[in-house]
Amino acid sequence: MAKWKGKAIGAGLGWAFGGPFGAILGAIAGNLFDKTTLGITTEQPINDYGRSLNFITHLIGILMSIAKADGRLSTHEINAIEKAFLNFGFRGEDLNFIRNLIKQTSKVDLNLQDICYEYKQYSNYEERLSLLRIVYLVAYADKVLHPGEERAINRIIGYLEIDSDDALEIRGEFCDAYDKHYNILGISRSASIEDIKKAYRTLSKKYHPDRVSHLGDEFAKLANDKFQTINKAYKEVRQEKGF
Repeated sequence: MAKWKGKAIGAGLGWAFGGPFGAILGAIAGNLFDKTTLGITTEQPINDYGRSLNFITHLIGILMSIAKADGRLSTHEINAIEKAFLNFGFRGEDLNFIRNLIKQTSKVDLNLQDICYEYKQYSNYEERLSLLRIVYLVAYADKVLHPGEERAINRIIGYLEIDSDDALEIRGEFCDAYDKHYNILGISRSASIEDIKKAYRTLSKKYHPDRVSHLGDEFAKLANDKFQTINKAYKEVRQEKGF
């Protein structure tokens, strides 16, 4: 059995989801297996399986909402989202599970604000930071952040109550600015050595891969990539400052 299908079973396919997400997962259940033969209910308590399914479901809902922001959903946009998950490391039946989730989500009229508010109830802050970074990864896949995407992402930041400095730090990873390494650390070029060290310690704790390891290997790998990006930025700044 594929890993993400297994997570869906372990989570009860909608343990705490109300509204459209419960219906989406229910539709997937009908396509993947006979729910009754597995003894699955939709009222199981939250657990790591539930948290990982919660993360991926709302992530796709948010990405689809951004794709629909112009009033239409093109095949190119759907393919771009599927390709992102392929790049994240999803393969075989796991990727088919993602494709099925995207397909079912595309049929539902989702409200970005409602999705974010619902996700915020069942996530911790580190999970929300990881979700925002993935949104930026997908948005910058074509090397350009389009105005409509930027407006939608700014709304997501507000809905998820992500600190503005944290949001700027995440975005800094994707910019080509001269101060990129400083932006990644969330500091200015004029920051003192002590402030640089403090920023690095704070980010190392905030983005340590262990904080989101329960979301699954694919997303833990992305978190590790972020952790390495922070370390590289710190190394570059240290070399420049000479300490």
